[in-house]
Amino acid sequence: MNIVVGAASAALFTLALVSPPGSGTLNCASANDTFQSALTKVVDALRAYEQCVAASKGKEKCATEMQQLDDAHEDLRVWRA
Repeated sequence: MNIVVGAASAALFTLALVSPPGSGTLNCASANDTFQSALTKVVDALRAYEQCVAASKGKEKCATEMQQLDDAHEDLRVWRA
């Protein structure tokens, strides 16, 4: 249980450090907005999953929250493509 919470916290910290390189062009600003939106979805989904796991004390699979995290991660991966 603590391993999951620790891993989720570590992932959250890592995501908070990630940012795309900046540039003054409009396309970069738009790309940055898109990236930040995708990143926010991942962070929010990770927090929801972490809360579910912590609250359930191992009694729930938190499948809905995990699916939301998977979906948010896919959005982030698509952004990089």
